[in-house]
Amino acid sequence: MLVVGDVIHDILVTLSMPLRRNTDTPAHIHRSSGGSAANTAVWLGHLGVDVDFVGRVGAEDVPRFDNQFVAAGVRAHLSADTEKPTGSIVIVVEGESRTMLTDRGANTALDFGAIDAGLVTQSSWVHLTGYSMFHHSQPEAIPEFISSVRGVGAQVMMDASSSGFLEDFGAQRFLEYAAEVSLLRCNAEEALMLAGQGSVSDSVAVLGERFPTVVVTQGPEGVWVTQGNPPTLVPVTHPLTSVDPTGAGDSFNAGLLAGLTRQESVVNAVGQGIAVAGECITRVGARP
Repeated sequence: MLVVGDVIHDILVTLSMPLRRNTDTPAHIHRSSGGSAANTAVWLGHLGVDVDFVGRVGAEDVPRFDNQFVAAGVRAHLSADTEKPTGSIVIVVEGESRTMLTDRGANTALDFGAIDAGLVTQSSWVHLTGYSMFHHSQPEAIPEFISSVRGVGAQVMMDASSSGFLEDFGAQRFLEYAAEVSLLRCNAEEALMLAGQGSVSDSVAVLGERFPTVVVTQGPEGVWVTQGNPPTLVPVTHPLTSVDPTGAGDSFNAGLLAGLTRQESVVNAVGQGIAVAGECITRVGARP
């Protein structure tokens, strides 16, 4: 399994009351390592999946992140950026909602053309995130990489990542860049934006005309799945109270990918994704 994408410094701010403008608001602040792709890789390692990760960080951070990935059971292949720092995100958590202030940093210079071809040929699945496209210095390198992965017979899963950044990047442009993806994973808001439909089920059906498999998460309301057939809603049978929603999608992706690498059906793999996301949201932080 190969995961390619972002590595981030997370600064998680959990408010104890509504945010007050132009003055102080009590909060709990938690610092950790994050990044959607990196989080998914770490969850995959936690699940016992054999996983490689490719990313880019500020040069001074390479040893520390290397050590973290080793401890998580992930083989990391990090390039060192001598000009840009490691990306950072301030995540403000208010109940079930998250507001993210993002500085992409070194992630915007990840060289997709330099990824070791051997990492691809030994992987049945390659996982990417839309974050890698957004604000990248050469976003056209991502569809070229996807095409090369499909050319050697591997499958590609892409997480749409962010409705805000999708709006900035352009929904149609994203769909064109992701055209050869095997599996598209979105949340409901991202699916509505990409499909231009009025309902999530209709959005899943429209996206299913473009991609072999589409998986759309709706939190406790369940997960929509289509493989060229009418969308099916997989229920969340045991909803859990969320302590912190950060990393829910990343951990879901890991559970889904873990099932797919074992050649389980998509519906069964979605069930594992739901279980892993449930483990994630009952703790603070995006990683196990």
